[in-house]
Amino acid sequence: MRSLQREPGVLLALLAVVALVAIFIVYPQVRVVVTPGGSYTEFLAGGTWMKPFVNSLQVMALSTVSAVFLGFVFAYAMVYTDMRWKPLFKVIGILPLLSPPFVVAASYLLLFGPRGMITYGVFGQTISIFGLGGIWGVQTIAFFPFAYQLIADVLSRSDARMEQAARNLGAGPWTVFRTVTLPLSRPGLGAAILTTAIYVLEDFGNPWVVGGQFTVLPTQAYSLISGFGDFTSAAAVSTILLALALVLYVAKVRLDGGRSFVTVSGRASSMPRPPVPGWLSSACFAACSVLCGMIVLVYGSLVVSAFTLTFPVNTTFTTSHFAFIFSGANGVALRNTLVYGLAAATFSAPFALLAGWLVQRGTWRGRGLLDLLLIMPAAVPGLFFGVGYVLAFNERWLDWLSSGGLLIILAMIFWNVPVGYQAAVAGLRQVDRSMDEAARSLGASSLRGFRDVLLPMLGSSLRVGFITTFVRAVTTLSVVIFLFTSGTTVATIRIFQLVNDLDWGGATAFTVADIGMAMAALGIIAVLARGRVALGGARA
Repeated sequence: MRSLQREPGVLLALLAVVALVAIFIVYPQVRVVVTPGGSYTEFLAGGTWMKPFVNSLQVMALSTVSAVFLGFVFAYAMVYTDMRWKPLFKVIGILPLLSPPFVVAASYLLLFGPRGMITYGVFGQTISIFGLGGIWGVQTIAFFPFAYQLIADVLSRSDARMEQAARNLGAGPWTVFRTVTLPLSRPGLGAAILTTAIYVLEDFGNPWVVGGQFTVLPTQAYSLISGFGDFTSAAAVSTILLALALVLYVAKVRLDGGRSFVTVSGRASSMPRPPVPGWLSSACFAACSVLCGMIVLVYGSLVVSAFTLTFPVNTTFTTSHFAFIFSGANGVALRNTLVYGLAAATFSAPFALLAGWLVQRGTWRGRGLLDLLLIMPAAVPGLFFGVGYVLAFNERWLDWLSSGGLLIILAMIFWNVPVGYQAAVAGLRQVDRSMDEAARSLGASSLRGFRDVLLPMLGSSLRVGFITTFVRAVTTLSVVIFLFTSGTTVATIRIFQLVNDLDWGGATAFTVADIGMAMAALGIIAVLARGRVALGGARA
């Protein structure tokens, strides 16, 4: 990239990116942090945050351990064993990524609640699942796919020659696993632990649905605003939540920065992995069957509930719930979800790609700071991000932003920028700079070289940004919970409201429709990309 003074087009693009980042990422977050002002001392001294703080740490620790353990078992089974049904297990394993996280909690209530299909219908027991135990179980199922994806990625990249060499030297399967496989998987394990911990810590919907009196920081912040209109205290709670998330995210970045997948050489190995003992393959098959059976039970109960009158009491078939969600204000909510998600993805993916090119290929001062600001939303809890938009743009002269849904679209765009940005940076690092130089030597400007040479080569990065932004936009709750109006309601808000009203039929029908939109988007992109489609790893 030439000097910015000689490239006015690049300079204008850079200024536009910096301005948008400053207005829609930096400014709202600063407003949250500075809103309490001198009230921080009073709020901290009051101690009302201490119990939710400790509860959040408990949930984070328990859920992270169980989710990462299941994720490792699932990843090991997919990469190392030759067990049956692996393609089916892989599809079932990503279902929680395509749905709002809190629908797992809603299904948990249908199955294991006081009148649940399993607890009451099968065993005749009326038990309470509200509290720490309920949140722990729900969060484990909801977030284990993130750990699975990260660990499977590292295991699949490891060089099989290391393990074959250990076996040839007389090491048994357990010794190879303990001394070779497990050490090679440590980067993935570390990233999985920190990433899952961030997602569990930030989650709002599941603790709200099954937490009962067990309050965590996100639910405390929501209660302070929805119940008392206390934005000052809510901002203080959100800032504590942000501080915890930032600590975890910085640890993750440091781990990612020092990660190395090199084992023997830079060339990939075609050598097969050592065979796994038959009893271990059988154990992995049993574990994956139980886990996937639980996921199918969770999502199957949602589908059954959507097509029955009053599940599980009256299982008469009906389509009235779908007639309900496609009519009136509910139909508007579904339409808004689709329109907002497509609008956010259409802008966020190209914006992230352009920003990635400006940072990765630029030589101007301040690139490091812009890089930090572009990935910062990945560490910002969705509730914090949404509160920031309320405090920053809740002005009378800006009513036009919220009345037409534009504020929700903007929040979705810039909360999801890190996914597309990191995909763009990773793609650009794989393209040699000589490609840019060749275009410039033929007289093309930097922008034209980006458009005509690099952009066609970065199609996969663009697809990752688009599809992940869309899926996250149609399944997020925490970001939009304070931004909607009566005319800009989205599906996740209606699902949340219907769950609170104990309207399981309407809530599950909305959930099926919402998941259907996410799966349809994945299918369409997969067809257009001839099967080359992937989800980026982020959400809250």
